[in-house]
Amino acid sequence: TVQVETWGDLQRTNIQLDFGDGIAVSYANFSPIEDGIKHVYKSAGIFQVTAYAENNLGSDTAVLFLHVVCPVEHVHLRVPFVAIRNKEVNISAVVWPSQLGTLTYFWWFGNSTKPLITLDSSISFTFLAEGTNTITVQVAAGNALIQDTKDIAVHEYFQSQLLSFSPNLDFHNPDIPEWRQDIGNVIKRALVKVTSVPEDQILVAVFPGLPTSAELFILPPKNLTERRKGHEGDLEQIVETLFNALNQNLVQFELKPGVRVIVYVTQLTLAPLVDSSTGHSSSAMLMLLSVVFVGLAVFLIYKFKRYVVMSFNFYIRSRFAEDYPSLTIFPHLMNVVTVLLEAFFGIGEKQE
Repeated sequence: TVQVETWGDLQRTNIQLDFGDGIAVSYANFSPIEDGIKHVYKSAGIFQVTAYAENNLGSDTAVLFLHVVCPVEHVHLRVPFVAIRNKEVNISAVVWPSQLGTLTYFWWFGNSTKPLITLDSSISFTFLAEGTNTITVQVAAGNALIQDTKDIAVHEYFQSQLLSFSPNLDFHNPDIPEWRQDIGNVIKRALVKVTSVPEDQILVAVFPGLPTSAELFILPPKNLTERRKGHEGDLEQIVETLFNALNQNLVQFELKPGVRVIVYVTQLTLAPLVDSSTGHSSSAMLMLLSVVFVGLAVFLIYKFKRYVVMSFNFYIRSRFAEDYPSLTIFPHLMNVVTVLLEAFFGIGEKQE
């Protein structure tokens, strides 16, 4: 609300207000408004408000600056589900509404008693120890403070594979974090039941949005001593076991009575443009089109050969008549050209 205070002859005063956000209003024969002039800003920021008043006695201008803030409604922390020890990880926070002006971010890692403070919504961090680590981000805007917390599993190495599902799961996806976490646990139990892979070596994370998709993480076994530290190749046997079960459609779960969902391995390879087993290759098709085009050209030339000779004959006569009007040998030369053309197109004496 902007309160305009004026002195003088209000009935003959014109007032112009510029709110600094691209909107301006004018008032003629202004009269006092008890609650002031109301204006709603659509975004946060610093705006220059200018008031200009004018009447027959003179004019005056007043300027003030408004700092418009917006309360933070929601923050979502984006972190990878699994990270590698001693390798930098990118972490970011998404804030709603998006146009909030300058925000302060407080990043808490694990049991740290001192946060990292930034004005940027993203940060890079390196985890030095294996295990489950907790990350918390707090976002401050004015007097409001809101936060989000996520867990991240840190290991020496791991393997992962994208998963997809039968389409009926999308119809029952409410797209909320609690549902995604429950579905991830259900898929994990189904994999353990079919393959007998240790539960602590499997992690399933369901992504937000549609179509429903997930990522399967294959983790190294826990409690490895320093002498028995493995490497990524040690997981190959487990990966093969899990993939065999998924490719045979053995990993299924019942979402509710009558709704059974199948879990698949997401195929990332592009399908061929042409089926080479049943169709023609692109080169053969191109050759066929070339033959058809050449045949059509020959047919048209044969069909309209008389008109080609006549047109060419007319063109030669016109050009020579323009360029060499006094050349007496021209008629004899045109007779020779006509005979040659008729011989080339095979018209000869068939012309009438």
